[in-house]
Amino acid sequence: MHTPGFSTDEAFARFSSTLQASGVRAALAGLLGLTDYRFIGIFRFDGDRANAAVFFDRENPEVQHLDEVPADATYCCYVRDSGGAFTTANALLDERLKGHAAQATVLSYCGVPVMDSAGTLIGTLCHYDLVPRDPAQIDMALMLRVASELAYGQHVPPYPRHLASKAL
Repeated sequence: MHTPGFSTDEAFARFSSTLQASGVRAALAGLLGLTDYRFIGIFRFDGDRANAAVFFDRENPEVQHLDEVPADATYCCYVRDSGGAFTTANALLDERLKGHAAQATVLSYCGVPVMDSAGTLIGTLCHYDLVPRDPAQIDMALMLRVASELAYGQHVPPYPRHLASKAL
């Protein structure tokens, strides 16, 4: 799907311009604004733990940090394990998520891997929400280009330092 009002190339140019002028968080907020999802983030893993290295909540833009969670309590674990995209429009109706820790709270998700030049997963880029959302609204080609730009441009922050020492 193409981003409403913008071609993938135009949306990527806007993302890149914002990234250079205002940084990762502002660029992600702009990307989020192309959808009706509430959240966007770059998640990192540290052993069996996960946390957002960068995060934006359209309803609470002042919140910049999330609590660390077990990696398998996020849908990002599906991206990590497959090395590919993972989407769900409504986790409550998605048999793949039966029994997952987030199934009753995070109802929609669309994530792609963020990989370095050697093909090693360094994180995930994802949109998600507490209500069902249609993942078809997300331009997956744009998401993959953004993930690549973030990785190759070295814009992906490390796992939050104040948590990394606690993860072991």
